[in-house]
Amino acid sequence: MSNGVTMKSIAVQAGVTQATVSMSLANNPRIPPVTRERIRAIAQKLGYQPNPYVSTLMRIRRAGKPLRDKPALALVCAMGADDGWRNHPATTIRQMREGALERATLRGYRAQEFWLHRDGMSNERFSEILHARGIQGLLLSPLGEGDPAPALRWDYFASVSLSVPLPSLTVTTVCNDHYFSSLQAVRECHRRGYRRPGIILLRIHPNRFQGRWQAGVLVAGQMLSGLTVADPLYIDDFNAAAPILAWLKKQKPDVIISPGGPLLNDILTRAGWKIPGDIGTVWLACPNLGHPVSGIWQNGRMIGALAVDTLVSQVERNERGLPEQATTLMVEGRWNEGRTLRPVLAK
Repeated sequence: MSNGVTMKSIAVQAGVTQATVSMSLANNPRIPPVTRERIRAIAQKLGYQPNPYVSTLMRIRRAGKPLRDKPALALVCAMGADDGWRNHPATTIRQMREGALERATLRGYRAQEFWLHRDGMSNERFSEILHARGIQGLLLSPLGEGDPAPALRWDYFASVSLSVPLPSLTVTTVCNDHYFSSLQAVRECHRRGYRRPGIILLRIHPNRFQGRWQAGVLVAGQMLSGLTVADPLYIDDFNAAAPILAWLKKQKPDVIISPGGPLLNDILTRAGWKIPGDIGTVWLACPNLGHPVSGIWQNGRMIGALAVDTLVSQVERNERGLPEQATTLMVEGRWNEGRTLRPVLAK
């Protein structure tokens, strides 16, 4: 029940039994599709929102299975180590996990953590283990660097991945809007009088994020007056001072946009550059609002929470397997003012 609206009141409005309403809202194939759609429309109009725990409880009871604990979701670490998600060097990725755990608890679900590569087991074996434990929903962490998408038994689960769209899978994905993040970053730089932005990325980033970061910078260069975008720099490590300094000398950017953050600032400071006096810097992955480095706060907790909300919706609609068409939910980053850019120009 939500806001006083019950299945009984929906049944009265629809002229059907309460059982028909329950099965329609659970997407039960025994109810004709037209009836299901009509009842869902009435429920939406009345403002009905099911309790996730009760919904799952009723499904388990109808299946004749005892309920020993709260419904379970699998949070799957797809990285090279079993603690690769929990202790990831990127704060935003750690926050995704924290937000997912918090939201699962809030929604009345148990979030059980699993490591995809435990004991070197196959994806098939891993799927069978989760299936045997009654896992209905699976949230996949960001993949390890360069790893292909796993070949799980997707038909066993409702599934969501914390990643940009995966070309080889139609799995639902939730992520930061990386294109909008870099576009927003250049706009903020433009407002402060910067006219030659340059972006520094790791060599793995164009493939991992499908060119979104550099695309935002390049498009901003076409949209905003007076900008001349420097050629992007791709490196293997943000600690690589020599190629960064050589690029600075050749390209002469007046502001650098990068996910490298403090590592990049340290290199510049050691080389004698003053920030923001000589050059501005923008971090594409600020860990929190109020951080001293100017840039984009992706809000990893919100991304993780949204992923769980999406997964719970799939579970409660009895959706299993990969959809025919992929869907991606992107969260816009928020601007963190910081102290590594000049003030906004007076109008």
